[in-house]
Amino acid sequence: ASKDVYRDQDSGSWSPYQLAEPLLTAWAVEQAQGVIDNGGFQYFFENDWPQNPEYAVFTDAFRRIGAAEAADCIQDAVSMFPSSAPHLDCDMRREQMDSLREKEGEEESVIDKLGFRVMDLGGDTMLRLAIYVRTHIDVFPTAKKNAEPVASPNGSPVAPSGNSAVSEGPP
Repeated sequence: ASKDVYRDQDSGSWSPYQLAEPLLTAWAVEQAQGVIDNGGFQYFFENDWPQNPEYAVFTDAFRRIGAAEAADCIQDAVSMFPSSAPHLDCDMRREQMDSLREKEGEEESVIDKLGFRVMDLGGDTMLRLAIYVRTHIDVFPTAKKNAEPVASPNGSPVAPSGNSAVSEGPP
């Protein structure tokens, strides 16, 4: 699916926010989950995302794949910033996270615990993303090609699984 998402990345005008919704969804979930898995919400919030999208881009993507708990964790963390547009102010996000850690303790802050929960949900999230991609397979031509059965070595059609003509178990 990633090949489909980044297929036109080398063009000067590529932007993930101009992708069809299923491709944007795959981009947002893969990017967010990958960053969070590497460093929790510290990494997710400490830098700006390309073109500074609202965090709803990520929460909506997680919801579209059925990862509502992870989406809620991100949304709850975003609500801890004292701004209606935290995606636009990297310094404020860093200061707020530092302040929360000073008050609540390093790795004991609510925002860190929310990030750890998203990390814990990562396997389930990626499984849900795979199911989402299969559900929208026509938008992912590379994934579709890789998911289709291949011809047998002799060129004859491949028999679908579960069609072995075996009617009974061992004698």
